[in-house]
Amino acid sequence: MPGPALPLPNGWFRVAYSQELPSGKVLSLHYFGQELVLFRTADGIPHLFDAHCPHMGAHLGYGGCVEGTAIRCPFHGWLMDGTGRCIEVPYASKIPPKAHLRTWPVREVNGMILVYYHAQAQPPDWEIPPFPEYTSSAWTPFRPVHRWKIRTHAQEIAENGIDTGHMPFLHHQQTRSITSDALEVHGPVLIHRMSHVYNIFWATKWLGGAEVIGPLDITYYGLGCVVNRARVHAGIELGYFVMFLLTPIDAEYTEVHGVFSMQKVLNRAVTWLLSAKAIREGGKTIEQDIPIWENKVYRYDPMLCDGDGPIMQYRRWARQFYCEPVAGTTT
Repeated sequence: MPGPALPLPNGWFRVAYSQELPSGKVLSLHYFGQELVLFRTADGIPHLFDAHCPHMGAHLGYGGCVEGTAIRCPFHGWLMDGTGRCIEVPYASKIPPKAHLRTWPVREVNGMILVYYHAQAQPPDWEIPPFPEYTSSAWTPFRPVHRWKIRTHAQEIAENGIDTGHMPFLHHQQTRSITSDALEVHGPVLIHRMSHVYNIFWATKWLGGAEVIGPLDITYYGLGCVVNRARVHAGIELGYFVMFLLTPIDAEYTEVHGVFSMQKVLNRAVTWLLSAKAIREGGKTIEQDIPIWENKVYRYDPMLCDGDGPIMQYRRWARQFYCEPVAGTTT
């Protein structure tokens, strides 16, 4: 089977949700082809380290425990502070000066714990901002609703929101037609603005609209966070927020999470029914794409038509997230 042809991208990626990491919790993770340990110290700060103790290589995620603002190795009790530096060896008077674990840049925002990956270990030079929907009482709480492990690259998944040509064909149950209106580049952030006619007649029937239409804006924060904001006119106006979080597991697989929120309408029961339907439809859409992603090859110079959407503009934007030029491309 064909495998991904692109290197791991640099940028911010979800490694956990805030609710999964109370103070004192230690999680063993595997992302970016590496063993990692995530923990929250007593001061409430999350930390991500390379997993293996610099002493004898024990994995801190299996039996390691948080003590105050540090983590203790389960094998010999070496204690590492939040900077990764060993500050105590219980049975020794001298600490080896090179006893240090690699730490990763971590941010906690929008109910997520994000890590910054860079192939050359450079520090982050941009941030993912707080999203207004997360703290707004007019929107339902952010809900993780889907999770997939997909044999493809994050850039291929994110490209789906640019490829307007496939939407009415592969996703005809949900999409009648879609038009690409504008592509805006703001450094590591890309916004694709579209006009959508939805093929969801249940909403027309329930809500009394003649047609289900509305703008759809997809905002890319690097290649790890894709936010869909849809306004749907179907008798009443509905607002949807769907976030896809794309984290490379290794060079072959990407973990994909879907997070959902909706602008509250009418009453709690109607909001719940509309949310449940939208969540099902969103999951079905991704599952239609998975067999395509897992069996396609990456065309560096695809044979495009005028209705395919701004795919090459997207790919030129995406090049900034790689340390080396992507093979088969030109500047």
